[in-house]
Formats: sequence, structure tokens, C-alpha cells
Amino acid sequence: MKILSNVFFKPVFLIGLLLVFGGCDLIQDTFPESDAKGKISCKVNGEAFEAAGNKSIAAMDFVVAEMEREGNTFLLTVVGVSQHDGGGALAVGFKLGGYSLADIQAGTTLTQWNYDESIIGDFEGVMGGVEERASANSDEAKYKASSNHADLMSLTVTEFDTLQKKLSGTFYFKAKDQYNGTEVEVTEGEFFNLNWTEKGSVTD
Repeated sequence: MKILSNVFFKPVFLIGLLLVFGGCDLIQDTFPESDAKGKISCKVNGEAFEAAGNKSIAAMDFVVAEMEREGNTFLLTVVGVSQHDGGGALAVGFKLGGYSLADIQAGTTLTQWNYDESIIGDFEGVMGGVEERASANSDEAKYKASSNHADLMSLTVTEFDTLQKKLSGTFYFKAKDQYNGTEVEVTEGEFFNLNWTEKGSVTD
């Protein structure tokens, strides 16, 4: 099976952090502009996690949402990042991929992903991921866990506005690091009022 890659981010002086949905690392070198209102919250192995959009480069937590389009197919990546009081960093997020944005409506619940190299992102459906790093300056992750290695994922869309590029919903999943075996359970997940930025070609 092909390893699924993902694009993530690195604040130039704050943290080097990846969220892995399958195993491949790709880091941007600049701090992204994140939404000023969006919020992600959940529990990670029972511990509260929260990240809110913030455009400040000194932000201790932030949310990034990005839509990639290729023809009619799409890949939406959403990630919240929060720095621990002790200096470590945790990222929680998900990816939605598919053949048409019209397939995503308020009330839609997605529970699986299906590999398809013919569309952008190489899969249709949903997958979640969690990554933790021990310190803000560490190049190594303590774990990079993905739901496609744990076979439990559920995401329900409560708002999906392609004109305003805004989404809200709920989620929960289990994730596993395929290399070191770390298992993570994400519960009570909610994302609210997230605005995505869009890139790539669009064919209507």
C-alpha cells in the first residue's frame, strides 16, 4: 500500500511539529496564517486538548485548515496544535478526501477511508491523526499515530459552506503509530467555525 503524505508546518522559532496520516513527513518552513476564529477541542487519552485559530506568530496554539483541489477532487486538511506547559507540543487533526465537495453536506457522517491513487490525496473518506513531541525544539516525535492503523474513525459534519469556506462538526477516533505501537484514543472531538484556505486548480 502506498504511504500517504501530508503537508504540515513549522513555526520558525516556536515548534517543529508534524501530523502524520500514514507515515510521510513534509514540513513547511514558514509559520502559516491560521483562522482567527476557528477552534478544535477534544480529549486525547482522557486529557483535554484545545487549539484556537490565531494569526500571531507568538501563539502557543493555533488551527490550520487547508483545501487542495485537483479537477473536481478535493483534500481538506485540518489541524490544531497546542504547546504543553512543559514545552512539548501536541497536534490533533483530520483529513477529508473525495471526488466532489457536493458529497459533503451538513449531517454527513464519515467512518472510513478508501485508497484511490487517481484522486488528490490518494484516498476517499476520512482519517484522523495525533502527533506529540517532547519539546518545542525536538526533531523527533514521541509518536505519530493515524486512524488508518487503528480502524476506528467517525466524523460528523454539522456545517459545510463552500461559499464561506467554513466547516464545523464532531469527531472521535483511535490512532496507532505503526512503528512504535503507541495507541491513542481521541474522544469528544469538536471543530467549530473553521475557515479553510484553498489552493490548487478547480474544475466546476
